[in-house]
Amino acid sequence: MDISGKVVLITGASQGIGAACAEVFRKRGARLSLAARTEARLREISRGEAVETAGDLTDGEVRRRVVERTLERFGRVDILINNAGVGLYAPATQAPLETVRRMFELNVFAALELAQLVAPGMKERSQGAIVMVSSIAGRMTLPWLSLYSASKAALDSVADALRIELKPHGVQVTTVAPGYVTTGFQGHALTGQPPAGLARYQRYAISPEQCAEAIARGVERNARTVMAPRSGWIAVAAARLFPRLVDRQLARINHNLERGA
Repeated sequence: MDISGKVVLITGASQGIGAACAEVFRKRGARLSLAARTEARLREISRGEAVETAGDLTDGEVRRRVVERTLERFGRVDILINNAGVGLYAPATQAPLETVRRMFELNVFAALELAQLVAPGMKERSQGAIVMVSSIAGRMTLPWLSLYSASKAALDSVADALRIELKPHGVQVTTVAPGYVTTGFQGHALTGQPPAGLARYQRYAISPEQCAEAIARGVERNARTVMAPRSGWIAVAAARLFPRLVDRQLARINHNLERGA
């Protein structure tokens, strides 16, 4: 898909991957609609050029307003980038269920409803793209982010369902699986803190700008899946081919992280 001139709706656009996507897609000539909780930061990212909708996407009314404001300004949504998401650091045996529900509301249900809201127009025009920003954690469960992994696995399945349903109508669906990205993700978790030893893995991190560029290229080439960085495919393949071995390795890493070793 040629991005130039397309109307792109980006959630979680005030920072991290979302803010980087706004810049990358703007440089490709897109017209932007940006959604996030922080109004002041949205104005900075917008530069007075984009539709700005501030609000909490766990609220269905906010989700509908985001799409309505985009349609009022541009008349359509060509590309939806479901980027908004949040983490949770707590063992599955101890995590507060209300907090888990809140995470799923944003990570899964908000993304699903936004896709439902834009899909009819895309089907009518026989073109469009929906991008689900998931995580490598959706492909292999990370024990220090076990329930976040579950939410991203659910998002992956939603994306697969949408892809199958919408393909005959000319609408592409791309799943993005970032690895470690240098964002404020850890500081914005709903509960808990990442294990202290996790910082050592920052050497494998990519920047939000690198991730956003990979997303844009994925849209342009109608990619089914974007792994960022691409080396993440090695870990995913290992988890599928040697699940017991990978489980043992992750359990060992998690145990060492908990001990601070």
